Amino acid sequence: MLTTGSKSLDELLGGGIGRGVLTQIYGAFATGKTTLAMQVGLLNDGKVAYIDTEGGFSPERLATMAETRGLDKEKILQKFLVFEPFDFKEQKKTISGLKKIVNEKFSLIVVDSITNHYRIEENKSAVTADLGKQLQTLLWLARKYNLGVIVVNQVYFDSKHNLLKPIAEHTLGYKCKDILRLEKLRDGFRIAVLERHRFKPEGGIVYFKITDKGIEDVEKTKSFQKAPESILL
Repeated sequence: MLTTGSKSLDELLGGGIGRGVLTQIYGAFATGKTTLAMQVGLLNDGKVAYIDTEGGFSPERLATMAETRGLDKEKILQKFLVFEPFDFKEQKKTISGLKKIVNEKFSLIVVDSITNHYRIEENKSAVTADLGKQLQTLLWLARKYNLGVIVVNQVYFDSKHNLLKPIAEHTLGYKCKDILRLEKLRDGFRIAVLERHRFKPEGGIVYFKITDKGIEDVEKTKSFQKAPESILL
């Protein structure tokens, strides 16, 4: 397991981000997806292959997270190998190319987000097959090198059911054994909801906040008894 740096999140996930499987983390804008993904790479030994499709990876933010935790920011930055594919075709090449780069020295792969370029493609039937192949490559790497893989996902509003849903839900759901949904509360705190897990019960919820350190635990209090913003849309 790879620790998230949050005791409550680790407990929710049965010890942390699993090795040898794909973990999907999805949610609306500014719910903490990128911060959480970066923090897992920050706090665990081993190199990190970080595929940034949205331009959200910030070396400055990572350095701040390291410094506030008393870690050597230069060593932390050096272990992150960042890729920035500019479209879905380039993303496909980048993920396929990981087979020549990733080895036993790596502990984590992050794709943030895996659907950013996918969502703007017009021929969804064709690119959905490619998306499935990308996920299969990531799963192969996870199993071969016993590493963690986090696939960050975006959401869309399903007007029929009045809910925010993950993009390419069925394709990602088929490959991702562990699924975590992040939501933002009105008072600035966040919640993480376990939607699926290999051995933990579904529906578990923990509260957290985002600080200079990254993701930190908070205690559940009466002030949190509000519906997440996404539910109120």
